[in-house]
Amino acid sequence: MDSILTNWTTKARKFKEAHPNVASALYLIALSIFIVASMIKNSQMFPFFSQGFIFILELIPALMITIKILFLDEHNWQELVIFFLMEFYLYMSSYIAASVSVFYFSFFIIGAKDVKAEQILKVFMLTNIAFIIVAAILALSGVIWNYSTTRSLYSPVYRYALGMAYPSDYAARGLSLLLAYAVLKKFRLRLPEYISFIAVIFWFYLITGTRVDLLLSLLLIVFLVAYPKIKQLFKKISIKAVNIAMLVYMFLIYLIGFLFTCFPSNKILSLINSALSGRLSHEQTLFQHFPISFTGRYIYQPGGGAGFFIDASFFRILWMYGIPMLLISIVLFFLLNNRFLKNPNYLPIELAFIIIFISAGIDQHYLDASFNFVPLLLFADLGMFNQKKQNCK
Repeated sequence: MDSILTNWTTKARKFKEAHPNVASALYLIALSIFIVASMIKNSQMFPFFSQGFIFILELIPALMITIKILFLDEHNWQELVIFFLMEFYLYMSSYIAASVSVFYFSFFIIGAKDVKAEQILKVFMLTNIAFIIVAAILALSGVIWNYSTTRSLYSPVYRYALGMAYPSDYAARGLSLLLAYAVLKKFRLRLPEYISFIAVIFWFYLITGTRVDLLLSLLLIVFLVAYPKIKQLFKKISIKAVNIAMLVYMFLIYLIGFLFTCFPSNKILSLINSALSGRLSHEQTLFQHFPISFTGRYIYQPGGGAGFFIDASFFRILWMYGIPMLLISIVLFFLLNNRFLKNPNYLPIELAFIIIFISAGIDQHYLDASFNFVPLLLFADLGMFNQKKQNCK
């Protein structure tokens, strides 16, 4: 086995030396296709495509990444065995939950090995922007549904999705684009870029009225403005402390949901539920009607703004995919912290991850590669962050 893999590795190395851009190109093309597939599923375009077409749009990129991992990346047989065992488990877990996002997402995390971070970020941004523009044009021209709703029965303010599945999805796309751009710029923006950021934040809030993403976007602005001081602060904070803080945050999210289930009339918890647009009520439904299963379970979620839907990613991981998936997720964010905090130059990625992690306690987008680009950088080439920034005054 070792001799076979050594031979493969030697041939792969020679092929990459002769064709240095093939592996990255294969990954980036696959990523763009997969992001499009994920965005279609989270948009009003979804009814116009068959399940078979969406399946192909997800399967082909996964096969492309598998080819990269097997024939173009350098892995020993132990790593390949772990990869295939993990994919088998993720497939079974996704099959039980009837949601394949996690299964396909994992291919792109592992397959990003040696792909330049700036290329991943640019493909992520360009694909998202192109799709958002096309979806908005189709929605405004009446080709697809421009979903609209109000925050309450008597509210005069309408919230629009502009072709996305729901206004909060459109707002989350805006936040993810701002985060990707900030990371690409290493959290060093010029004045025109700050003005553009504020304009984009205002636009997405004006259209969607989504308070959570507004607050997270404002937190991003704070991180950008205070980046030099934050960088000094993180030099004094250990990786273990950040891991513990994230575990505590995750525990608090579960605890608040549980407490609201037990004490729904509590004024403080009711206020939190109102501020989170009724998300705790959905978590109450989970605790009351869906006991936690070790292997996960299928949970019918009609959604649509009025129906039951599991908004928080942490709850989706535990209830839909099971306890082992929760442990895998914890190991993943330990790995992310370990890589991005070991080198001070990688701090922009860590700060983006912190914002996305906060959002994961409220929104369902943590498990979607078309929203969450940070895990894609775990094994990527982060050389851009070790280069000195020019003309950043």
